[in-house]
Amino acid sequence: MSLILFSTTDLAGPRRQEFARMLASIERNCHGGPAIRLYVLLQNATPERLDALQVQVPSCCRMTAIPGRCSISAARNQLIARALEDEAIGADDVVGFPDDDCWYPDGVAAGLADSFAALADLDVLICRVALQPDGAPPRDGEVRPARVRDIVRVTTSNSMFLRGSVFLRLGDFDPELGVGTPNGGAEDTDYAIRALLVAGQAGLIDRALIAHPVPDQDSAAKYYRSALIVLARHAGRRPALMMEFLRKIAVGGYFLARRKLSARGLFAALMAAAGSFAMPARTRANPES
Repeated sequence: MSLILFSTTDLAGPRRQEFARMLASIERNCHGGPAIRLYVLLQNATPERLDALQVQVPSCCRMTAIPGRCSISAARNQLIARALEDEAIGADDVVGFPDDDCWYPDGVAAGLADSFAALADLDVLICRVALQPDGAPPRDGEVRPARVRDIVRVTTSNSMFLRGSVFLRLGDFDPELGVGTPNGGAEDTDYAIRALLVAGQAGLIDRALIAHPVPDQDSAAKYYRSALIVLARHAGRRPALMMEFLRKIAVGGYFLARRKLSARGLFAALMAAAGSFAMPARTRANPES
């Protein structure tokens, strides 16, 4: 079992120190844990900068570079394509998507691998994030079944881990979602819901295993449109997803009352969601569906 990770960073952006911290945390997890392959796309990078960084990063890190910018979904899709060309991804490997400003406490990689190894039907595992996670790796018996509301409300790209067999069925992230697209975000929620719909079992560890800022109401308002689009797209798949969609509409009214969302923004989000609701849910593993 290997842990296969996909991440991207903008070398012209403000997160150089955070990116270095993430790399260092991954390198520490290479000791005493599963084999790790970390695929990184460097944005706004020259060939010279790529060459310079190649000798500084952990040996598990496999970097590529582009001279400009792309969306988070496009970046991950490029990395996924490279990984599939580079080396086979096994059905029991574990796949994750850390942001450049997250980091892994020591021993987390081993704990995640142990959780998937102990639960043969566990296909998706989510956890919480915090700026200061408690640092203890997953414990025996700590994984409980994840509800739809957990997948929708708890999942971030940093806290979502998939068994290789499910990852291979899902394929790409939706290029219309995520930071850097007009819709702005929710590519991770879409991916997690799609994973849930094909998973044998989805599990939750109800504490912070991964270090990352906790999403708040401001970020929820910022990405409201994309989140509503995703829930509209999947609402007809399960009653619990329909309930999450209806709840999200009510949340929009709350954000409007709290002036976190403008009336124009709410109306635009509702119209975009109505268009998604009328369309069949996209299945990235079968893009023609």
